[in-house]
Amino acid sequence: MKRHAGFALIEAVIFIIVTGILLSTVFMSSMVALRNAPSVHQQWIALQTARQCMEWFLGQRRLNGYTALTCPSTPSSTACVAPSGFSVSTSVTCTTWNSDAAYKIITVSVNGLASASLTAQIGDD
Repeated sequence: MKRHAGFALIEAVIFIIVTGILLSTVFMSSMVALRNAPSVHQQWIALQTARQCMEWFLGQRRLNGYTALTCPSTPSSTACVAPSGFSVSTSVTCTTWNSDAAYKIITVSVNGLASASLTAQIGDD
């Protein structure tokens, strides 16, 4: 009978050790996630800045027509203002699609605390 009681004590000690290791792994993962939380916010800012800039370019195309955006070029706009810690770069390039050369590719890149890049292809109506 005493052997049976001692075996239960060993099982309890092993259970406590294994549970401690598992909990420490969970806590360490949580700490890493909390440290990276600000970078998620910075990524969101970069994406929103790129989206705002791209919407401005697409609006200019609708407002002023296809020829308003010359290529190749690196246009700038008042809508592409970079928040603190970021920089915005834009480019317009000409491209051919299905043997039709009446297409342009607009690329907006935001770099700095986080990065985001958007690309749109527009065509001449």
